[in-house]
Amino acid sequence: MVSTVSCELKDDTRFETIIQATFPMASMTGAPKIKAMKLIDEYELYNRGPYSGVLGYIDENGDFDLSVLIRSIFYDEEKQYLSFTVGSAITAMCNPEDEYEECLLKAKAMMQVLIHKINVYLILQ
Repeated sequence: MVSTVSCELKDDTRFETIIQATFPMASMTGAPKIKAMKLIDEYELYNRGPYSGVLGYIDENGDFDLSVLIRSIFYDEEKQYLSFTVGSAITAMCNPEDEYEECLLKAKAMMQVLIHKINVYLILQ
């Protein structure tokens, strides 16, 4: 899904203010966003790191293009550690078992990508 957002800014608006107000996006954390983020910090056993964060660029004119990091594979070369995170929309009205199955499905897709890449690498060796 691609969403394009545009607006007119007040002259004194700082880029950091825009980012703080819009990330992480509510669809990733839930709404109300601030309370959801506090609960995530309290209950999750790990730091999300770049997951649900943003990657992009800002040009010399102040224009920027950003993408939200989901279904991303991260590799720490120093630690030789590979990781990815999956999630679902846990709400008061959801069925937790269905949400868990959704997480497994997303994780399976990520594992298939990794296995394919490993197999291609081994064939090329």
